[in-house]
Amino acid sequence: MAMVLGLITEGPTDQVVLRHLLSRYFSDPDIDIRPVQPNTDSTDAADHFGGWKNVLNYCSSADMVAALEANDYVIVQIDTDVCEEYGVKRREHDNDLTDVQIVEKAKAVIIAKIGGELFDRFNNKIVFAISHDSIECWLLPLYYTDKTKSKTTNCCDTLNQELRKEGFTIDCGGKKVLYHQKVCKKIRSRALIESISVHNHSFHQFIQRLASI
Repeated sequence: MAMVLGLITEGPTDQVVLRHLLSRYFSDPDIDIRPVQPNTDSTDAADHFGGWKNVLNYCSSADMVAALEANDYVIVQIDTDVCEEYGVKRREHDNDLTDVQIVEKAKAVIIAKIGGELFDRFNNKIVFAISHDSIECWLLPLYYTDKTKSKTTNCCDTLNQELRKEGFTIDCGGKKVLYHQKVCKKIRSRALIESISVHNHSFHQFIQRLASI
């Protein structure tokens, strides 16, 4: 029986990246990857609305229970570029938080939204994809070999600097998926995924979690 993975993400472009990573990582033609939030398979345009607020709202809703029961695993993705808007401060006690600390605090916000009891019941089925600072940061090593490959600010614009040389740019608004799909075609194997993931802590953490499945 095929493994069923549900995606709860900020938007359609995040789903494109995660869908591609998952399918290449597991190398399983029968893997069933389902968009949960936003439901980009729906014919109702209202179901396509994304954003970090919708991620957190979904995690705290009764629909989250249904998603956890219906899927073998549920991937929950959120960016940290605007983490202060959902309660994660970048500085505490006059010190900047590290990338690791920000990711862990973002994860804690999601767990709080899910609720302790529900999380304890289903934590083995929940896979966090906390993209620091955005999921486009995970793609930088596909185009950069210098220290830029580990950048965690303005990653979409940085990626576009290289993509313009190929005659296109990706949508930094996260709604138009065409060119994200084109970029993701460069990701062809599990070995490549593992090699590029080490340049971003949040990406590496996600891949390490997949390895435990």
